[in-house]
Amino acid sequence: MKHPEPHTATLLAQFPIFSDLPYAERERLAAGARERRCAKGEIVFQKGDLPTGLHLVVDGLIKETCQSEDGAEKIIELLEPGQSFGEAALFLDGPYPFAAVALADSRLLLLDRQSIDDLVERDAAFVERMMRVLSCRVLTLMRDVESYTVQNPIQRVAGYLVGRCGTRAGNRPSIDLPAPKQAVASRLGMTPEALSRILRDFSEAGLIEVRGGRIDVRDLDRLEIFIS
Repeated sequence: MKHPEPHTATLLAQFPIFSDLPYAERERLAAGARERRCAKGEIVFQKGDLPTGLHLVVDGLIKETCQSEDGAEKIIELLEPGQSFGEAALFLDGPYPFAAVALADSRLLLLDRQSIDDLVERDAAFVERMMRVLSCRVLTLMRDVESYTVQNPIQRVAGYLVGRCGTRAGNRPSIDLPAPKQAVASRLGMTPEALSRILRDFSEAGLIEVRGGRIDVRDLDRLEIFIS
């Protein structure tokens, strides 16, 4: 781990929880930041480790993951550039409930715990933004539980694709899958074979066109019918 480049204070503005901070406050955070480059497959932290700061994804892709007793993996979340992770353990002052592993070569920033604690004391607006981030994370997990309980695999995949579309770009947006299909399948609680089969069925029905890791949505309205 090494000291980050001088532009770290500017880089922090790309993260929603820090974008509204004055530059001087971001400079204070940058002074207590460390940069870490992780190779694909490298463990960022293990389940049970104690947090020392807040992790930010600058480049690459991180998965939060857990394993069953028989070694089966379940990906809890896929974290892309612009996202933070490890907040709950940091603020609860407890161990990480999941492991974090680099799914691709990644560059992270670790913001020193004391710097975050000092910012919390100084800036009520930052606390509010962090609460929103954590609330969104909880809502995502609740939706996952609902999805696994009441939705079939087809509905889960349709919901995932529609969610990745974000703001409509006409009726034919393109989606870049953030991770290999095996990881996306784990995130959706299904086997890679089931995911591939559903994508193939959607493609044959004229709803999507799969081009490697990119999916062109041909008919978003029809795709949304599966989750309505």
